Amino acid sequence: MREHTVIVGFGTKGRSAILTLTATGLEKDQIIVIDPSTKVIESAAAEGFAGVVGDATRSDVLLRAEVQRAGRIIIATQRDDTAVLVALTARQLNREAKIVAAVREEENAPLLRQSGADAVITSASAAGRLLGLSVLSPSAGAVMEDLIQQGSGLDLVERPVIKAEVGLSVRETNDLVVSVLRGHRLIGYDDPSASPLQLTDRLITIVRAKDPLPGRKE
Repeated sequence: MREHTVIVGFGTKGRSAILTLTATGLEKDQIIVIDPSTKVIESAAAEGFAGVVGDATRSDVLLRAEVQRAGRIIIATQRDDTAVLVALTARQLNREAKIVAAVREEENAPLLRQSGADAVITSASAAGRLLGLSVLSPSAGAVMEDLIQQGSGLDLVERPVIKAEVGLSVRETNDLVVSVLRGHRLIGYDDPSASPLQLTDRLITIVRAKDPLPGRKE
């Protein structure tokens, strides 16, 4: 396999990540699950995913999942210290893959980034912020939950700028653009430097789940 996605941990977080990936069109045969539990891997296999039983902090286990050729690695382990070791080992094997990791404690997020993770999600804090938003404004909380639940209602998606949009301002596109990714810099929609759009930009947009993205053939 090459440019596939490796999911480390097939618990609630790992399963939710897979649901999002498959909802956006990623085929099941492009996903490999790693988990120390044989029963968990059997469950993943029953759902159509390739699986590797073992400790993902070990390089030989990661190599069995062909991490060195993966395009994306999602670390959804139960323990933060395990996530750090997995990230460190995975990054040593693959310098190019995008690594995203979940941690329980926010204080461990910097360590994950130092270990090689490109993005770190603090699960407890994220859930807490959604709870706080929901109690202040149930409607706003419902919208946020909809946005992160891919494939239903509204979706938050990243897409390239198409040729017809080059030179336009953010507000002149057909989509609701919330941010512009220019190189490694994320620019807010209201930042004057976001416009005019460049061909190498990528847009973070809000679209209806069933709406095709510009340039995509349905």
